[in-house]
Amino acid sequence: MDQRDFAEILPFANCVRAAGTDDFGDSLIAALAGIIEIEHCVLVNVKPAHAETAALASRRAGGIATRLTEAYVGGRYREDPLVHEFTRGHATQPLPPTVRALKIDRESNAEYYERFFIEPGIADKLSVIAPGAGHTAFLSMYRSTAMGRFSDRDKACIAAFADFLAALASTHTRLRARPGVSREISIKWHTALSERERSVAMLLGQGETAKTVGAKLALSPASVITYKQRALAKLGIGTQRELVALTALLD
Repeated sequence: MDQRDFAEILPFANCVRAAGTDDFGDSLIAALAGIIEIEHCVLVNVKPAHAETAALASRRAGGIATRLTEAYVGGRYREDPLVHEFTRGHATQPLPPTVRALKIDRESNAEYYERFFIEPGIADKLSVIAPGAGHTAFLSMYRSTAMGRFSDRDKACIAAFADFLAALASTHTRLRARPGVSREISIKWHTALSERERSVAMLLGQGETAKTVGAKLALSPASVITYKQRALAKLGIGTQRELVALTALLD
């Protein structure tokens, strides 16, 4: 692998690192810029009863992409021909990803076309569609009127990356859906607790008993209970169940 290969891989490595965070959209559009020229990219998950935005990024500052995406997931996604085609019956088993350019009947979809293409100056839309169990992911890339429509070469490039992009979108969505620890609790855990209180709380939360924790940390069971009580008080939680849930998230 030469230096050029590393230069091509690095942006997508940044995407992997950003998966599950608010930086994912920006890292993704930066990586895609090495393949094709796009104005916006949006990752939307369509479920049987609703749609939700998983990532959003734009080359330029401004709220156009955000406003359009909010309207889209707010209900207008139901007018999208690609959504009609790929979510008639949500797959019970994941299917291979598909790359599809939007072909729209401007007469029958006049209002949708006006709102999502004419008004914001969008010339074309290309989507990586990944049907899954109970939802369908649409990673859509948009070109402005100044850029023109996607070429056959652009479509072939995205098709070559389709499996990888679908896996990346799935990883980001899964990590984003995972419950997290609140900022307040996280700060308390790392700053308010002493190292000994933190060690005792983590071990007890993982299912250890006061006796086994004491043996591991060279403490008496009574001291373990004292450290536990101090830790719970500082964290503002009162039950063993809450401690177990917290340590599972922290782990």
